[in-house]
Amino acid sequence: MKMRNRNSENSELDMNHFFDNGSGTAVVPGAQCADIEQAGSSRPTDKKARSSLARRGTGPRTRAGKERSKRNAIRHGIFSDVVVLAGESRREYLSLLKGLQDTLQSEGTLEELLVEQLASLAWRIRRLLVAEGAEVRHNIESFAARSHERELREMQELETKSALPGAKGLIAEIHNPYALDVCLLILGQLRRGIEGAGFDQERDTVLLEKIYGIRDEARPKEDLYQSYLLWSGTAKLSDEEREGYASPAQCQEQVRLEIDREVRRLERYRKARTSVEAEKTHLEMRRRSVPEGPALDRLLRYEASLERSFDRTLSQLERLQRMRAGQPVPPELKVRLSG
Repeated sequence: MKMRNRNSENSELDMNHFFDNGSGTAVVPGAQCADIEQAGSSRPTDKKARSSLARRGTGPRTRAGKERSKRNAIRHGIFSDVVVLAGESRREYLSLLKGLQDTLQSEGTLEELLVEQLASLAWRIRRLLVAEGAEVRHNIESFAARSHERELREMQELETKSALPGAKGLIAEIHNPYALDVCLLILGQLRRGIEGAGFDQERDTVLLEKIYGIRDEARPKEDLYQSYLLWSGTAKLSDEEREGYASPAQCQEQVRLEIDREVRRLERYRKARTSVEAEKTHLEMRRRSVPEGPALDRLLRYEASLERSFDRTLSQLERLQRMRAGQPVPPELKVRLSG
């Protein structure tokens, strides 16, 4: 009977030693006996023990630290090697991923994987916008290149026409800005020649025919060329024939005024034409700011697919988080379109 009581007491003592060592942690009895045997020689004092514990890592204590460390066991960016293409920034992708993780407060491997899937989808949507911008830039640059080629072609045609006078002259081509510029240059040359040396019909006729074409005497035109012929003819009159008419100097001055008037007319035309062309170019650029044809259809289909995947993944994540929080989970709604 006494033996049974002693054994019972020893059993209770052993169980107490197993469950309580003063710190609330379970201890193996044998290990504690070894500590008791060495208590007088090697067990550290309480002060040294506290100092030793202070030097050990105790883990994060603040809420922010715990939020940062709770994902330490989960590998971040496992999709980045696949999602991030050459030339794209892996750092920007990981920044996007971290922002979603902080916003959605995911916990556990499954929720983390859903968040990473959201990040990969968002990254693809970003890439889609970049691709759309590249498509628009390609359209605009193609339009600019074609416009430049057309201008070069028109310039070459103009150089051919201006080499020899044609039936209509360059005045018929003033919708071409280069033709208009050449007309203004020739008019300036004509005015300087008359102002410096007076009328020289052989010299002036070459210049006037380049602008206004070969003169058809059967069908005279009311233009600068016709005015030049009238005033230069009056300037050739003898003193007897000129009675009541303008003098040669007055005839030259009148032609210079006519040239100035023609220059102002062409300048107004160029200004109006430039305004119209600028507006047309602006409208064309705006039209080309949206991809067209197969490229637009391809981008729209890809965008719709990404948006559906994003919404579906976000819905799955929200359902998991509701289940984890013990909140009611609405039934999943599936819509199938047929047509």
